[in-house]
Amino acid sequence: MTDKENVQNQPDELALLKQRATVLGVEFSNNIGINTLRERVNAKLAEDEAGTVEEQGGDAPKAEPTKLTIRQKLIKENMRLIRVRVTNLNPKKKEMPGEIFTIANDYIGTVRKFIPYGEAIDGGYHIRYCLFKMLKRKKFTSIQVRRDKQGNEQVHTRWVPEFTLEVLPDLTPEELKQLAQAQIAAGSVD
Repeated sequence: MTDKENVQNQPDELALLKQRATVLGVEFSNNIGINTLRERVNAKLAEDEAGTVEEQGGDAPKAEPTKLTIRQKLIKENMRLIRVRVTNLNPKKKEMPGEIFTIANDYIGTVRKFIPYGEAIDGGYHIRYCLFKMLKRKKFTSIQVRRDKQGNEQVHTRWVPEFTLEVLPDLTPEELKQLAQAQIAAGSVD
């Protein structure tokens, strides 16, 4: 390879090394040399490989640990089922048997569920964890009218939680079996 060809290949290699360094999280300045950047990238790769070996407790690298994307982490955390008993504290909604709740974002998509209240779910009801967090944050304005010592009416408003959420333990294998049989008998499962 001539010196001219070597010089022409250097910018491509430098651009590739800069991309690789950015992905690995290696800091560098824009006017860094190829050799220096190559050493830093190789050092980072060796460091990461050594860390993987230490985590696995062996001398040679085995399978790489799977790294979850942000979307996968959020789905794993927020789409799990949690068994709860929901009690509605809002007097304006006391006649309602339940409500449809919706939560959506770019990562987990749209989650929509009818959640019954009160006696209808004394045995508990399974909902997604993202809906549980939403219900926990929901509040309504409580308005109370009181009379002071002079007989004047005073209006007191405050934000109070809309729901009482009681987290119940997961179903036992026996309870799951009974539930499955009840759903089959009711024809609610295909």
